[in-house]
Amino acid sequence: MKSRLSLFITDLLAMAKRHIPLTSVLVFLCLFFMGFSYYIGFVQMSVLLAPVALIAWWIIKKRDPKTGQAEVLTVVSSIAIAVVAVFALIQAVPYGRSHTNGPVTGEPQWSSPQTRALMVRACFGCHSNEVKYPSYANVAPISWAVQNHIDEGRSAINYSEFDANSRRGRNTLRVIQNGFMPPSYYTRFGRHPEAKLTADEMKTLIAGLQTTPGLHR
Repeated sequence: MKSRLSLFITDLLAMAKRHIPLTSVLVFLCLFFMGFSYYIGFVQMSVLLAPVALIAWWIIKKRDPKTGQAEVLTVVSSIAIAVVAVFALIQAVPYGRSHTNGPVTGEPQWSSPQTRALMVRACFGCHSNEVKYPSYANVAPISWAVQNHIDEGRSAINYSEFDANSRRGRNTLRVIQNGFMPPSYYTRFGRHPEAKLTADEMKTLIAGLQTTPGLHR
């Protein structure tokens, strides 16, 4: 096992040295993908680089390319095939495809309808059983990111099941006042524009939460 790994690393480094411009581009693309994963709040997506690299390397070795321009074309085409193959395969993963919402068993006693309306806009996209899944939530790996955010949100506090987890709601006012919610990645790329509350709307929401039982300490 060690000899194979050593041979793999040796071959990879040798190829990288032969084609420095190509290596630089590939490193940049990998870093960009990792940065994008972090930017959308789902850094776990970076693991997809591993199967792409392994499949691409397997194809390259099967083709046994010659050095020079032929090798560059082989590497590029093999990576392209690997990307398409991995993208197709991950569509079969069921996670993130059910798009289910549980029943609403009990919400907080909102201080006013306006307070609830603002919370629906800013927080119910992840912290409720009234999630409206966007169209892009049907395509992996973005669907994984969406479902992961919703799962984490509901785990922290689910306002549709407030009667069963009211203790978790005590930090609601604090995290909103501190600007932690909604998270920045939630509205990036023009997504969920309704969650971007104006300064006046934020003041109204905070005032409403201050008089809503169970949502502050």
